[in-house]
Amino acid sequence: MADDGALPKGLLPFHQLPVSKPQRNQLLIMISAIMVLGILSILAWITLDLPMWSVVLVIITIGLTSSLFLPSQLAILNTPLAVNLNHPFIDDQPIGVAEVYIGLSDGKWVKPSRDRLKLAKDELLGGYNIVEDNENYTNIGHFSDSKNYKTLLMQVTLINQALSLRDAVNEVQDSIEDARTRESVDSGLLDREWMEEEEIEISGPISKIIGRSE
Repeated sequence: MADDGALPKGLLPFHQLPVSKPQRNQLLIMISAIMVLGILSILAWITLDLPMWSVVLVIITIGLTSSLFLPSQLAILNTPLAVNLNHPFIDDQPIGVAEVYIGLSDGKWVKPSRDRLKLAKDELLGGYNIVEDNENYTNIGHFSDSKNYKTLLMQVTLINQALSLRDAVNEVQDSIEDARTRESVDSGLLDREWMEEEEIEISGPISKIIGRSE
């Protein structure tokens, strides 16, 4: 971790990575389509003298469509994840050590260890902490104030994929199966809300890159 918690030089946040370009394009297309529909509805109302209810209906339809599709695209792009130039999210042929950093809710960036990460409810501050998937469930820090567990789970899933690819480049053995074995026999003394075994599907070219690590 950088001394002041800032993102170290040489690392790029996820929304700037080439692998996120399809998500950026999809988001731009969706926003453009929404704007065009809105403008056409207003023009049709003015020129064709359509009843007001028809315009309201179109606006409601646009709003519902936006609420269904935009949040997931924004959630992926806003994943607090950054990698260096040797990570497969940037280059297929790394020439050095791959690095991954994650962002916390206070704006600080930290460098995770070899363990995979999980979400745990923060009963004191609200929202969720992010912890290491080891026998001590080492707390890294407060991850988000959001109560949308599904969205946060999608982000952590993507972060874990980045960690898996990092370890593949650095030839570090993946210990996630060992961690899951430990979890299955855990006494359950702490009531935490963990990530599910099944990974959330992330569509597009990102999923193809993720598949290289499997």
